[in-house]
Order: sequence, then C-alpha cells, then structure tokens
Amino acid sequence: MNVQEHLQRARELLARGQPELAESALSDAIDASVAADDLILLTQARFALGEFLFQQQRDDEALAYLQAVVRTERVDGAVDPEVKASARMLRQIRGIEPR
Repeated sequence: MNVQEHLQRARELLARGQPELAESALSDAIDASVAADDLILLTQARFALGEFLFQQQRDDEALAYLQAVVRTERVDGAVDPEVKASARMLRQIRGIEPR
C-alpha cells in the first residue's frame, strides 16, 4: 500500500469506530513515506497521526509528531496547512489557546 492508501484506510477505520486499527494504519503511512523518501508525504502522515492522537487527548504522544511537522520547512508551501494546524494544536496542548 502507498501512503495515500494507508491514510484513506485510517479514515475508513475511524468512521467504523476502530481507532486502534486506524492508529496502526497511520503508523504504516509514516513507514511507507519513509520508504518512499518523500518529505511531503512524511509530513502529511506525521500530521495525520499527531492530529489523531491530539483528538484522542493523548497529548504526550501527539507532541513528537506535531513538533516534527512544525519543524518541516518547504519553500514551496506544500505543507503549510499541516504546519499551521500543528502549531495551533501545540499551542492548545500548552494551554496558550483554548481547545
């Protein structure tokens, strides 16, 4: 499976109320993006897992993924939405902004 297929599978599993399997699919998406050596896909996969953990109120686990996304720099703006959303979630985790 490629990264996008893993991400789609995770969304489907969440819709079916299977968060444990969705989390596994998101981890697989990260592994697939590393194997593909694609920084954009890796950033999107990290964001998806960080956002999932944040929504599950597993902030300690979400931190590393969200911080990795925020540290991603792309001049072309390819991951700007993920970077901005991750920064917002990090501010919420730190209590700077309301959840």
